[in-house]
Amino acid sequence: MRPRALYLLCPALLLLGFAWSLAGLRGPLPTGDEATSVLLVQSLWHDHDAAYREADLQRAVKVWDGGPAGLTLFTNDGGKTMRYGRPLAYPLAALPFYGLLGVRGLAVLNMALFLAMAGAALWLLREETGLVGLFVPGFFFASAAFAYAFRMEPEVFLMACAFFPLLIWRRLRAQPGERRRHLAALALAGALLGAALMSSPLLGLLGLPVAIDLAIGRRWRSVLVLLAAVLLAAGFLALLQRAGTKEWTSFGGVQRRTFDTEFPLESQRDLWQGYRGEPGEDPAAGVKLLPRNLGYALAGRFTGLLPYFPFALLALGLYLLGPKDRSRHLLLAAIAVYTVAVLVAHPHGFSGDPGFLGSRYLAMVYPAFLFLPGRIAVRRSLALPFAAAGLWTAAAVTGALSRSEAIHTQLPSFQRLPLELTLLPGDHLPGFVNQTWGGTVWVLPRWSFFAEERHPHGVWVRGGTRSEVIVVSPTPISQVAFIAYSLSADNELVLDSGADRLRIRFDTEGKRNGAPVELAVEPAARDLGFFPRDYFYRFTLETTGGQVPARHDPKGRDPRYLGVFLDFTGEGY
Repeated sequence: MRPRALYLLCPALLLLGFAWSLAGLRGPLPTGDEATSVLLVQSLWHDHDAAYREADLQRAVKVWDGGPAGLTLFTNDGGKTMRYGRPLAYPLAALPFYGLLGVRGLAVLNMALFLAMAGAALWLLREETGLVGLFVPGFFFASAAFAYAFRMEPEVFLMACAFFPLLIWRRLRAQPGERRRHLAALALAGALLGAALMSSPLLGLLGLPVAIDLAIGRRWRSVLVLLAAVLLAAGFLALLQRAGTKEWTSFGGVQRRTFDTEFPLESQRDLWQGYRGEPGEDPAAGVKLLPRNLGYALAGRFTGLLPYFPFALLALGLYLLGPKDRSRHLLLAAIAVYTVAVLVAHPHGFSGDPGFLGSRYLAMVYPAFLFLPGRIAVRRSLALPFAAAGLWTAAAVTGALSRSEAIHTQLPSFQRLPLELTLLPGDHLPGFVNQTWGGTVWVLPRWSFFAEERHPHGVWVRGGTRSEVIVVSPTPISQVAFIAYSLSADNELVLDSGADRLRIRFDTEGKRNGAPVELAVEPAARDLGFFPRDYFYRFTLETTGGQVPARHDPKGRDPRYLGVFLDFTGEGY
C-alpha cells in the first residue's frame, strides 16, 4: 500500500506545486472570470464585505498589469455603491486558502479539488476489470477541465459540487439501510448541491437523479435529508448574499455590467450612465437553433465535446454498449436536459463567459460523465479518446496555460472542425474581429488579418496564411467582390467558396497594382440572429507569400509581413 500511495502522492505534489508557481506569475490580464473571483475574495478577507472600492482596484493592479479585465459589478444607485456580481459560494470556500497563501491559494484550492476528484474516481472504480489506471487519468487530465484547475475562478469548484454528490449517491445506493453515516454523507451531498444551485441554477438538475432514485427506492429519510441540506445551504448562501449585496442572488441589481478596458473609480467617465444591461436571449431562437447547436456541442471548433472532452464521448459509448440500470438512465436524462436547457437559454452564448476553453457550461458537468458507464471494460477503445486528446485537447490545454487567446484553433486539426456560427452574434468567439464593407459584415481572424487597424479602404492579409472568412449579409448575395493588391511578385491569392475557386498569381506589375476579384458564393446558413434577417457565406482565403516593407525600403518602418491588400472601395491601399 505504501508504494501505491507514493505513486499518487508524488504527481499530486508536483501538480499542486505547479499550480502554486504558475499562479504567482504576474500576468498582463486576467483570464475569464478571474478578476471578479480574486477581488471578491480579497474584499471579503480585507474589507469584510462584497463592495467594490478604490482599495479593490489598487489590489487588482498589483496582480494584473492591465487591470481587472472581465470585472463584473452591479449597482442599484447609478454607480455610487458597487458590488461584485458573482456568487459567494466559491469565494467563501477560497477564503482560508487566500489567508494562508494569498492569491495563489485560489489556484491551490482548485488543483486540490481536481486531484481529489481524480483520486476519488480511482477509489470508486478500484474493483473494475478494465484499464482503470489509464481511463481515469485520461478522463481528468486529457481534458479541458484540467486547464481550469490552474485558473483562479470557480469552474473546478462547481465541478466538485456536482461530482461528489454523485459519488456519494453511487456508493450509498449499493448499500442497504439508512444508517447515520449514510445520512451524514447525503447531508454533505445536499450542501454541495445547494452551493451549486446558488452559483449556477441549472446545475441543480444534477441533483434530480439522486432525489428521484432515492424516492423510487423508498428511502424517504434519505430524500428528506438531501432536500433539507440543499434548502439549508441555498438559504444560508442567499441570506449571506442579501446581507452583503442587498440582493438575494448575485444575478440581481438594477444595472449589471462586465468591464474589460475601462474600470469604475479609474475612468473619468460615468460608465453607468444610460447603461441598463445586455439584452436577454430569446428562448424561441434557442429552440430554432437547437439542432445546429447540438452539433456544435458535440464537435464544434471552440466548444465541442470531441476536441475538448473526448473521454465524455467514450463514457457515453460505454453507457450505450454496457450494462445499464435506473441510476444511469436518470443521470443521462439529467445531463441531456441540462445541455438542452443551456443551448435553449443561451443560443448565442453557450460557450460561457469570456476566456472559456471548450464550453464552460459543459465543463461544469463534465465529471458527471464518469458515472455513466456500467462497466469500464475498455482496452483497445482507449486509443480513440487518447488520439483525439493528442489531436485537439493537448494543444488547447497548452495554449490555455500560456494564456494565448484561442491560438490553438489555428491548428489544422481544429480548422477541420465546424466553426460555431451561432456564437458570432454578440461577438462570443475570441480571435475574430468584424468589419463592414459594402453593406456586409466580414468576420475575420485576428491572426491573419490586420483588421483592427481600420483602414478606410480595406484590409491587409498577412502573407503565407490560410484563413476561413465569414461574410454576413442582411440580403442574399451571389458573389463577393474586391480588388487585390500585392507588394510581392512571389505571391498567389487562392480563394475557395465551394461554389467557386479562384487563383491569382501576382506575376506582373499590373496584377500587383490591382487585380479585380469576383468570387461566387452560396449561403452556408441563414437567420442565425446576427441581423433580423441574415445570410452567412463562408470561403477560404490563402496567400502564399508576402513582403516586409521595412526590409525593402531603408526609410520604411513597417515591420508587418504583408501578403495581399483587399480593397473594397476601388481607391487603392
